[in-house]
Amino acid sequence: MRRDLGRHIYGYLISAAFALFLFSPILWTLSTSLKQPTEMFQWPPVIVGEPSAQHYTAIIADKDFSSALINSIVVSCSTIILTMALSIPAAFGISHLQKTAMRRLLTLVLALRAAPAMIYIIPYFLFFRQVHLVDTKIALIIVNTMFAVPLAIWYLSAFFDQVPREIEEAAMIDGASTLQTMTLISIPIAKYGILATAILIFIGSWNEFLFALTLTRDDAKIAAVAILNFMPFEGTDWGKAAAACVLMLVPIVVFVPFVKKYVAGPTTTGSVKG
Repeated sequence: MRRDLGRHIYGYLISAAFALFLFSPILWTLSTSLKQPTEMFQWPPVIVGEPSAQHYTAIIADKDFSSALINSIVVSCSTIILTMALSIPAAFGISHLQKTAMRRLLTLVLALRAAPAMIYIIPYFLFFRQVHLVDTKIALIIVNTMFAVPLAIWYLSAFFDQVPREIEEAAMIDGASTLQTMTLISIPIAKYGILATAILIFIGSWNEFLFALTLTRDDAKIAAVAILNFMPFEGTDWGKAAAACVLMLVPIVVFVPFVKKYVAGPTTTGSVKG
């Protein structure tokens, strides 16, 4: 009994230490975003001082950052729409292949995504410069979609695999085409998995930095890159930078619990009558 109790306590202590290590930068950033300018560099550090929203007010009033935030929303939402339009039919088709062929095709799809993003920067920049799309949201949407589609196909094929084949076959016996079966049967059953995948794609596009830094200048700059405006060569405005980082975290904090719930749970719960 004592040995089991000791193991539980040890496990809790390790988990707490890991959680503290993982979340301490986020908590420190949140604390910094709420500090008064005079509290930024005090020693010993001020963990919880007199909260102030002045940094949030300042960045919202900043036209450059507000415009970049809107660009992030437009690019991320457009990436979701284009990615899902391409990935859902592909994933549906792959899930209906024979198991050996499906595994090989999925491995190839994932291998395309596994290559380091760094090797694509120069070719993509030269291509988009040639077609006059540098510093446009279209370029970012195209690049984000190209990197999102392989992962989306991988996720969605797993959700479509959970759709009972008996339901699809019954629909086809009743005269439904493959397209009708996908849109009227499989997609509604796998809707929560599709929504969870869409959220993961949104988060990936929302956090994308490397291509956004390379392919944008002013007009199409997104929020992840605009944070650098608060970190000029002369000196960093830590309050505004921290507030901008916290705003960037809001969609992730909102959406991640939903993704965890529906990715971990069964897709077809309640879809088949006993």
